[in-house]
Amino acid sequence: MTYGEAEVQTVVGAKNALDQFFGLEIESLPPAMLQKAEGIAIFPNMIKGGFLLGVNYGKGILCVRKPDRTWSAPVLVTMGGGSLGFQAGVQAADIVLVFATPRSLEGILNGQKVTLGADASIAAGPVGRQANAGTDARLGAEIYSYARSRGLFLGVSLGGSDISVDHNADSMLYGRFGVTPADVFQNRGIGIRPEVQQLIDDLNARSAQAAAPVPRVSTVPPPAVAAPVPVAVPVQSLQPVAPARPAIGADPPLVPIR
Repeated sequence: MTYGEAEVQTVVGAKNALDQFFGLEIESLPPAMLQKAEGIAIFPNMIKGGFLLGVNYGKGILCVRKPDRTWSAPVLVTMGGGSLGFQAGVQAADIVLVFATPRSLEGILNGQKVTLGADASIAAGPVGRQANAGTDARLGAEIYSYARSRGLFLGVSLGGSDISVDHNADSMLYGRFGVTPADVFQNRGIGIRPEVQQLIDDLNARSAQAAAPVPRVSTVPPPAVAAPVPVAVPVQSLQPVAPARPAIGADPPLVPIR
């Protein structure tokens, strides 16, 4: 295995998982959620050990919004916990976490471990292409979770799971020891591999598609325009006009005396 290959495969797996989440016909991740998100974490093939209860562990990526609302390069993160509450019989699933507020990212941006449900509130996100990003805003959740296995969405509880930045993996991916999340998010002194750039481009493209308004097509036919009505123009008579006769009792016209 070459230098950083395992980390590159995590990035590629995250991009593929994102495409699959948006590719579902009905219960897909709403594009509006990505449009308004402040950050997104993707964990491809999150593994569950044991039956109902057990150790859960997965590696993934986290991207955040830059000041211009484009997406940053990813940092590599891990998520684990006592039990993620997968449905019985599900051994692996792709998981997406949508960070709805800047506050929900503060701990991770500072390189700290964040416990879901304790350090940041979490809830199952709305699904469907037409779902509005503000659907569950009244619930006050800071992070919305999505899970997919074998092409289907499934119920999953992530409360109590921990998310941590994998500093060693970041050093392997970006080729510099001691790279920090701030270095990655600000593109400071790091090399961007093609696979990383493809993930960034994919996120930016999907966000742009979500933000673009959909033109409305009217099904009502335009009103009919009435044809112009021809106007008859009177033709001037060519007959000579007789001089006017003086009225009865009127004074005769004056004749000059020579």
